[in-house]
Amino acid sequence: MKKAIITVFVLLLISLNSFAQTGNIQGYVSDKETGVPVTGVEIRTEEYGKKSVSDASGFFNFENVASGKYRLTYYHEGYKSGVLEVTVTGPMTTKVEIKLIRSEISTGEINVTSTRYQTILKDVPMPMEIVSDYEISKSVYNTIPDALSGKPGLSLIRDGIWATEISIRGLSRANVVTNIDGNRIETATDISARLSLADLNDVDRIEVIKGGVSSLYGTGAFGGVVNIYTKNGDFSNKPVYGGSLISGYNTVNENPNGWMSLFASSQRFYAKVSGSIRDAKNTMTPKGELPNSQFRDNNLNANLGFKPFKNQEFRLSYQRYRGTDIGIPGAGSLFPTNAVVTYPKENRDMVSGEYKIKDIAEPLKEFSVKYYYQSILRDVDNVPNQVSLVKTSSGKLKQKVYVLDITPNARHYTNGLQFKADWEFGRTNYLITGVDFWMRALDSKREKNQRIENYDTTSGAMTSTIYKTVGEKPIPDADYRSIGAYVQDEIRAFDDKLKISVGGRVDQIHVTNSTTYQPVYEIVNGVRNNTPAGQKVMWNSRQADDVSWSTNLGFIYSLTKNYDVTFNVSRSFRSPVLEERYQYIDLGSYLRIGNPDLAPEKGFFTDLGFRVWRDKMTFTGNIFYNHFEDLVTEIPGTYENRPAYIKTNIGKARLYGYDLDIMYNFYRSFVAYGSLSYVRGEDTQNGVNLPQIAPLNAKTGIKFPVYNYINFDINATLYNKQENTAPGEMDTPGYAVFDAGLSSMPVKLKYAVIQLFAGVENIFDKEYRNHLSSNRGLITIEPGRNFYAKLKLDF
Repeated sequence: MKKAIITVFVLLLISLNSFAQTGNIQGYVSDKETGVPVTGVEIRTEEYGKKSVSDASGFFNFENVASGKYRLTYYHEGYKSGVLEVTVTGPMTTKVEIKLIRSEISTGEINVTSTRYQTILKDVPMPMEIVSDYEISKSVYNTIPDALSGKPGLSLIRDGIWATEISIRGLSRANVVTNIDGNRIETATDISARLSLADLNDVDRIEVIKGGVSSLYGTGAFGGVVNIYTKNGDFSNKPVYGGSLISGYNTVNENPNGWMSLFASSQRFYAKVSGSIRDAKNTMTPKGELPNSQFRDNNLNANLGFKPFKNQEFRLSYQRYRGTDIGIPGAGSLFPTNAVVTYPKENRDMVSGEYKIKDIAEPLKEFSVKYYYQSILRDVDNVPNQVSLVKTSSGKLKQKVYVLDITPNARHYTNGLQFKADWEFGRTNYLITGVDFWMRALDSKREKNQRIENYDTTSGAMTSTIYKTVGEKPIPDADYRSIGAYVQDEIRAFDDKLKISVGGRVDQIHVTNSTTYQPVYEIVNGVRNNTPAGQKVMWNSRQADDVSWSTNLGFIYSLTKNYDVTFNVSRSFRSPVLEERYQYIDLGSYLRIGNPDLAPEKGFFTDLGFRVWRDKMTFTGNIFYNHFEDLVTEIPGTYENRPAYIKTNIGKARLYGYDLDIMYNFYRSFVAYGSLSYVRGEDTQNGVNLPQIAPLNAKTGIKFPVYNYINFDINATLYNKQENTAPGEMDTPGYAVFDAGLSSMPVKLKYAVIQLFAGVENIFDKEYRNHLSSNRGLITIEPGRNFYAKLKLDF
C-alpha cells in the first residue's frame, strides 16, 4: 500500500512537472533592408495549432507552448514567406527575430476575409482582386473606383470626378454589393455616390469578388462584391501607441489633402481616431477646365475595442463623412443640356458594434454577433437654366416659365444585424453558418421652384410675376427588408491537393410602400396648397415578397506545388431595389420611371481559372460565362406624353469573356507586369448588345529599384474601340494613356518612419473618352496630365 501511494505521488509530480513545462515564443518582425518594424505579419505553427499577428511595433507572442520543436510559417503581402524553426525548452521564453525580405511580385499569400472567414488568397477558388494599403499609398486616387480600375475585369464609370462607380465584368451599380467593414452601403445608384463615401487614406485593403456570390451576401451580389476594410486598429501583444500622417497634392485639380490618425493598444484594449480633409477645384483636361467638377469633403473615424475575457472581444466603430459643393459636370439624359448640378451635401454616418467569442468548445471555433446603423443624406441642387415660352394659338407670348432650381433630397436609413458561427472539424473541414438581417428605409422629396411671368397678349407687357414651388415624392416612403440564412463549407482532401468550397443560402425580401400623390403640394407666392389641381395617385400602397435561393460550388486542384486549376459555378439572384420599383425622377429632361411589377433577376455563373505561383512569376487567367434571366434595365418610351426611360425585365441575356494577370521578375529586381480583360454582353432574347460594357482593355508596365532607395514604376493603360454598342449608345475610339510613379524606401528616423511618393498621370496629356462614362452623357473627356506628391509619416 505504501509503495502504491509513493508511485501515485511520483506520477503526479511527473505529470505536474510536464504540465508546467510550457513556455512562450516571442519575437520581432522587421524589414531586412530598412529595419522598420512590419505590422500585420501572420505567424502560424501547425504543431501548436495557433497563429499570432505582429503588432504596430512588430512584436508577436505565443503563450503556453509545450516543450518541443516548432516550425513558424510567416507571410505578409509584399514580402517573401518563410519558415523558422524554434525549440521551446521548459518554462523559458524563446525569443526570435524575423527579418522579412521584400518580394518583387505578389505571391498570393495575402489575408482575405470576403469568403466570410480569414484565409489566404491562393486558397480561394473564386476570382478575386485585392488592392492593398501600399498600392493606395503609391498614388493620389480621388475615389475607390479610381484605385480599383487598374485591375483585370474592373472598369471605371464616371458620373463626375468625385462621383464614380465600378463595373465588374459588365455589371455595376445595383448589381454589385458594397460593404464597408462588413456593413452594407444602401443608397440610390442612378448618380454614383456610395463608393465615394469612404476615406481612401483610412482603407487597409479592398477585396473584390468577380461574379455572383448571393450565397454569401444575399440579394444584390449578382455581379460581385466590393468589400472595403478600414484601418480600425487592433489589439497588440504589448502596450503601444503612435500615429500616422499623410499629406498629398494633385495638380490636375489643385487638390491638397491630408489625413492623420492616432492610436493606442494593448492586449486588452485599443483605441484609434483618424480624420481627413480634401479641397479640390475644377479638373483640368487636355481641352481646358472641366466646369463644375470641384468637391470638398472631410472624414472622421473612431474605433474602440476591449477584451472582457481572453477569448472574447467587443469592437465599436463610428464613421462620419461630410461632402459639400460636389459638382456633377455635364448633363446627360437625366438633366437638361445647360443644367448645373451639384451635391450641396453628401453625408454618411455609421455606427457598428460587434461581440465575438473565440475557441468556445470543439468544434465551435468562433461565434459573433454584430449590429450596425447607417444614415446617408443625398442632397441635390439642379439649376436647369431653362425657360419655357407659352404662346397663344396666334403665336403671341402669354407666359415665360423659368425653372429656377430642382432640389431632390433623400435620406437612406439602414439597420443590420448579423450572426455568424465558425466550426472546425479537424484540418480538413471548416464550416461557416450565419444569419443576416437588414432593413432599408427611404424618405425622399423633391421641390421644383419656378418663376412665372404673365404677359398681356395685346401689348406684350408683363402683367404679373408668380413664384411657384411644386413639391413631389421621387420615391414613396418605403421599407426594404431582407433576411437570409447561409452555410458555407470549406473542405480539404487528398493531402490538400483538392480544396472544395460549397455553400447555399435562402433569402426572404419584403418590400412595402405608402400611397404617394403627385404633386404632393404647391406653394404659390408663399401660400401652400396640399391638394393642388391635377393631383393624382402616383403609387398605390402595396407590399411585395420575394423568396429566393442561391448556391455556389468551387474547387482548387493543385496540379503541382506551383500550379493549380480553379472552377466555380453558382446561382445568384437580385430582388429589385426601391428605386427600380417606384422611381419617378423628373429633373427637367427625360423622366425615369420605376416598375413595381419587376421580377427578381436570376443568374447562373461559371468560371474556369488557371494559376501559377512561382518565386519569379505569378499568373492568373480566368474565362467566364454568365447567363441571366429577367435582367432589369431601362428602355426608352413615353410617360404622360413625355420621353422617359422605363424600368423593365429583359427575358434572357448573357455575359462572357476572360481576364488575365501576370507578373514576371525577369532580372534582379526588375518586374514586368500586365493584365488583359474582355467582356461581351448580349440581350439574347432581342438580339441586341447589352449597354454599359467596357471594350477590350489591357495594362502593362515595368517596375524596378534605383540604387535600392527608390522604386520606379512606368505603365500604360490601353483600351480598344468599342463598336459592340447597345441601341442609343455611341461608339467610342480606342486610346492609350501612360503613367509613371516613384516611391522611396521607408526611412527610419529616431522617432518616426518617413516615406515619399510622387509621379505623373497621363504623361502626354492625352485627350480620350471613357466608354462607360461618356455614354451616360455626364463626362465626355477624361482628366489631363496630373503631377502628384505624397508624404507618409509613421510615428
